[in-house]
This record gives sequence, C-alpha cells and structure tokens, in this order.
Amino acid sequence: MSPGEPDVNKEMPGRDSAVVERFGELFHHIEDAIVEAEISEEGPVIRAVNPAFERVFGHEREAVLGELLNDVIVPEDESARAQEFDRRVAEGEQSTAIVRRETATGTREFLLRVVPNRRAASKCGFGIYSDITEQRRYEHHSRVVHRILRHNLRNDLSVILGLAESLTDNADPAVSESAALIAEHAERIASLREETRPLEQVLDSGRDVAPRSVEPICRLAVDAATGEAPANAVAVDVPEELRALAIPQLQRAVESLVENALTYAGEEPTVLVRGQATDGAVHIDVVDDGPGIPEHERGPVFDDRDITQLEHGSGVGLWLARWTAETCGGDLAYERTDDDRTVVRLVLPEPAAPG
Repeated sequence: MSPGEPDVNKEMPGRDSAVVERFGELFHHIEDAIVEAEISEEGPVIRAVNPAFERVFGHEREAVLGELLNDVIVPEDESARAQEFDRRVAEGEQSTAIVRRETATGTREFLLRVVPNRRAASKCGFGIYSDITEQRRYEHHSRVVHRILRHNLRNDLSVILGLAESLTDNADPAVSESAALIAEHAERIASLREETRPLEQVLDSGRDVAPRSVEPICRLAVDAATGEAPANAVAVDVPEELRALAIPQLQRAVESLVENALTYAGEEPTVLVRGQATDGAVHIDVVDDGPGIPEHERGPVFDDRDITQLEHGSGVGLWLARWTAETCGGDLAYERTDDDRTVVRLVLPEPAAPG
C-alpha cells in the first residue's frame, strides 16, 4: 500500500484481504467513481471511496467517510429512487440506471451500477458512477437538430414537389423534362428520410438489450421482407430454442438484410436465413446466391472505409444491421464462400446460462 493510500481492508471489517490485494489497484486507479457503502437504518453510510470519486464529485475522502451517501450526492427529487436502490442492495440485488447526482460543481448525469458486496459481514454495496453528462447532452442536441432538419426538409420538399408538378405539363419539353427530374430526386430524398427512421430507433435502444428468441424474430422478418417474392425464395433454418441478447429492432435489421439479398440475388433468388450458437455467440446468417455486395457498398460498413462523394451506397439497410449488432454488443460480418455464395452475419451475444 502506498503512503497516504487508505487501508480499505481496515475500514471494512470482515473484508477478505486477498480480494483487496487483488482488486485494490483497480479500485484506486479506475477512472469511474466508486463508493462502497454499508446499509443502515438511516440509509447507505460511506465506508470507502476511490480517488476518482473525490475527483468527480469534488469531495475529499476524509470529509465523506461515515456520512450518509444520499445526503452527500443525491438530489432531493431523486431521493425516492435512491432509496429503491438501497433496498435492492440490502436484498442482494444488482441495479443499473441513468441517474442525476450532485457534485461540488453542479448536477451531472451518471450511468450508475449498484453491486451488492456479498462477502462483507454487514449489508454493503458498491456504487460505480460513469459520468455521461456530455454524452447525454450531445444526444439531446442531436435529437433537436434532427427534428429541426426533418421539419424543414419536409416543408421544403413539399414546396419543391408542388412546383415541379406544376411545371410537368409545360409546353416546353425541356422545362417539362427538368420538372420531372426535379420531382424524381425530391421524392428520392423524401424516401431516404423515411428509411433513416429505423436508424434513430436503434441508436435510442441501447438500454433495451435483453434475451430474445431468435426463431420467431427471423420468421417475422422474412414475412415482412418477401412481399411479392416467390413463396420459396427465402428459407429459414433457426432452432426454436436459440436465444440471443438483442434489441427489438433486430427484426428490422434481419428484414433489411433479406431485402438486400433478394435485390442482389437476381431474378430467381435463393436466400437462406439460418441461426446457430457458436463459442458463446449467436450467429444469424443471411445467405444468398447472388454476385455479392459491391465493394463500394460494403467498404464503409464492413471495413470502415471513408464514404466518398462519388462512390457510396444509397441504402441504409447494412448500416441498420451493423448498428443493431453493435448496440447489442455484437458485430456484423461479410464473406464470400467457396461455392460463390454471399453471407452477411449478425454476431450477437449469447445470454448467460440460468443460475
């Protein structure tokens, strides 16, 4: 232990010294603020804090040890919620939530993870605070900007389409052709605006990751994607018991991949949606017999290539699939097989086994 460094084992009676020795470095050097509190009748009493807690909340360690945690950092309007966290810790339950907490320089937002310390002699728990104030502010500003852009874009497109329609019957063929071209591009922009809505939904779903049954999701996605395609164009081979950690938008992501496969596979497409558990992950493959995704379409999505002005894909389906996978804690992969088939693979986490 370094000079001046708190003896956490001494402050926490009944604490396993081997655990402190192994995890002391993590406790003292992690960037997230950590507090360990003992649940009393009055509330959680601070028994230990790490240096990041002092830095983030602006309270010196000696000033807060023995104080009620809720009195030190919980705003009045969050007290009822904080008491619910205290109850869960006392009952040995974990909690994760976005909360507001008071610091020496004002209120900030945190991702709070509360973990009970079952090794302690008394009812104790760790509170781990990740400051997400700037991230949340950026998200809020982005939503406002998107709403403004959508509103202005919708109004301006209505004007453009109205004017273009009024000129399509012009006696001058050049004017009429130009008006038709303007209307075509304006409608394409309007369509793209609608296509991007699912992307926004995915970005807002990061806290809705949960174990979900893959087979019904894939079947609903195929039903939605096939439309007028031949009934036997898409086959589904997914075990009924297969489950993955996913967000609700997984269905729309699989649907987009099937739509892309049907588009690129030719006049008589053969598409297979298959699922399997592999080495702690769940693979959802969309396989087709087409020539593959053009390099300029797949490069930015799979290889993080820059999107250039002259060479880029117009659709958002692949981005939707990638961001869905990443939001779930997974990835999106692409490959061409030896028998000239294209595979786009959603790689998702497998839920932990019960118990």
